[in-house]
Amino acid sequence: LVFRIQKFIITRKSYYSIAKNEIDRICKPARLELILSDAEAGDEYPFDCGLCAAVSGKTIICREASTDKEILSLANKLGYKIINVPQGYAKCSCALLADGSVITADRGIAAKTLENGIDTLLISEGNIDLHGYSYGFIGGSSGLCGNKLYFCGDIKTHPDHESIEIFAQQYGTECISLGGEMLYDVGTLIFI
Repeated sequence: LVFRIQKFIITRKSYYSIAKNEIDRICKPARLELILSDAEAGDEYPFDCGLCAAVSGKTIICREASTDKEILSLANKLGYKIINVPQGYAKCSCALLADGSVITADRGIAAKTLENGIDTLLISEGNIDLHGYSYGFIGGSSGLCGNKLYFCGDIKTHPDHESIEIFAQQYGTECISLGGEMLYDVGTLIFI
């Protein structure tokens, strides 16, 4: 529903008309500049993933064909490199570490990030709850704030938790569990 990069937040005009008060309440005190996109949103792929791009260091990981043009334009203006991946839900599929490294269960994303010099930990698929679906994604269940990677639920419930925690530590990122239950996908955590 929203995408954040540096001092900018991008959302669709259709969503802003519903959540204007909440978005304004976030943007104004944080001095974030709001960019409204004219793109149509929808409930089905690829119309539901236009803002689901991952910012990793000075790169943006996304499926260019389904990424909102406002993101691509802003990335160009700010000097970000685009890594085009086959996965439209790029941010949901990637947990990002403090140095720009990536954790993902998506082999297509892992191949592209590694090809572009981003150290990437490939984990097993599943083991994350997402209401109404067979499983959720690591990026959708987490969010980075400074050097802390927060997880909705307990990271220790994931079968790859040891390798996730070791990988994160080696890149100066601490894993923080926000609950005791199985990890669950909330669409990602964004810190302002």
